Formats: sequence, C-alpha cells, structure tokens
Amino acid sequence: MTSVPEVFEHPALTTAASALSSLRLAAGRIGVPDPVAALRHLDCAPSAIRTSASTVDAGAQVVTSAQAEFRAGVDRAETGGSAETFGTWADTVDGQYAAAAHAATATAALGARIASRLDELAESAATEVRAIASAVAPSVAAVLTGDRSAEVVSDVSTACTAVLRTVSAKVASLSSLVEELEPLTTPAVQLG
Repeated sequence: MTSVPEVFEHPALTTAASALSSLRLAAGRIGVPDPVAALRHLDCAPSAIRTSASTVDAGAQVVTSAQAEFRAGVDRAETGGSAETFGTWADTVDGQYAAAAHAATATAALGARIASRLDELAESAATEVRAIASAVAPSVAAVLTGDRSAEVVSDVSTACTAVLRTVSAKVASLSSLVEELEPLTTPAVQLG
C-alpha cells in the first residue's frame, strides 16, 4: 500500500513529508499519531509573505513621495496670506503622512523578518524530521512487514513522538514574533 504524497506550501515540508511516508504508514499500523499531519502546523509560504512585504514597502515609498510633494506645496503656500493657520494644519497632515510612511516601512520590514524566520523554521524542521525517519528506517520496514515486536513498535512510536515534539518546539519558538506584531493591531495614523 502506498500513501498519497502530501503537498505543502513550503517545499522543504513537502520533501520531509515524502521522507516520512513510510513512517506514516507504520504509525497507522500500530495506532500512533501521524507524523506527516504534525508538519501541517508548521506549513507556511514565506515567498508570499515576502511578496506582501515588498508591496507594503512600495506603498511606503509612494506615501513618502506624496509627503515630500505635500511638504513642498505647504512650503510654497505658507508664503501667502494665512500662513500661520495653514501651517498648523499642514504640519498635522505632514505628521500623518510621516507616521503612515514609517508604519508601512516597519510593517514591510517585519514581514520580511517573519518570512525569513518561517523559512528558517520549516527548513530546520524538515531536516530534523528526515533524520528521525532515517534513523528508524529498519524498524519502520519491520513494522510494515508485520513485525509487532516491542522493540520495533517502540522505535516507530518514539520516532513519531519525536517528530511531533520537533514541530511543537518550532511552532512554540514563533511566540517571539507575537510581540512584534502587537503594534500592527493599532492604526498608525488617527485621522480626524
């Protein structure tokens, strides 16, 4: 019996799932958790995040350019009649432009950092779980041929648990990014 190949957003996880296919079959035969299913918790698409971050960065550049044009217009207008009132209003709007541009730039940089970190974690997890699967290949083969001795069943069970722990540890390490995401929950600019 062959398993259906799993496809993940991250190519390293697809490769890891392929390497875990026999371990997955053996796990199913002895009733332990599916090691490939665990990989789903770490699946990600860093390239899509990088693309979004680049788009936000391009938007920040547009806002910065608009701010510069606005400031130049303000400087020209302030030489006219009610320069003091206009200047106060213009400084407020200029500050809003600056805040929006800064927030967009920071968001783009954060997106790039998140993408890199997710890529790093997926690659690392894939390498680790492939090593786990490789180390128990003889026990997996034995289980797949009907051997239910305590030693081979224990090896397969322990390997599946190790895959789950590896993925859990990688996912838990993402909590450090949560603090960086917090500022994005509040609008950068309050218009009004």
